[in-house]
Amino acid sequence: MMSFWFKESMKSALLSPAWFIPIVGNLIVPLSGGLINAPKELLLFFFSIGCFFWILPSAMIMQRLIFEQSLESKFILTLFIFIAPPSIFVVDFHSLFGFHNALSFMGFNVALFFVLLLLSLGNIFTKLNFAPSWWAFTFPLCAFGIASFDLYMIDFKCFYGLLGILGLVMAFFAVVFISYKTLRAVASGAIFKE
Repeated sequence: MMSFWFKESMKSALLSPAWFIPIVGNLIVPLSGGLINAPKELLLFFFSIGCFFWILPSAMIMQRLIFEQSLESKFILTLFIFIAPPSIFVVDFHSLFGFHNALSFMGFNVALFFVLLLLSLGNIFTKLNFAPSWWAFTFPLCAFGIASFDLYMIDFKCFYGLLGILGLVMAFFAVVFISYKTLRAVASGAIFKE
């Protein structure tokens, strides 16, 4: 995916938070690799690439959203993907280094900021027609819930536990609701139209 970005001439109109998906893939490697005892150097490689490409596209996408054109309505819910990289960063940090420090708390605060920002924009989301891109807001909510619980396991502050419960409850209801909308769109054939 990243080699495609370098080979092809890209226009800023194509920038969207969906570009974070391959980046989040790099950040997930340390979590899954840790389960199979992969070499720490390899896990740090993917963690470093994920962090680097999380920061760069964040700046580019924010520049597009603030100073150029906004997202098409069917892609507005991809804004939730802004929550995923900092949330997974928190869990990665603990997995790789065995502790949390100011950096991981800063990452969590970035994720929390985007959760609060998107909750404040809730009235925009209620006016949208269903699109398959709605699935984009399920995994970031799960990642946020897991990051919250990860900090709770270190700090034992109720604040993090409550945010973890809230994140996973929102993710559960999002999956149920979007599954229902997806099945309705499949049954009516609306999902197969361009």
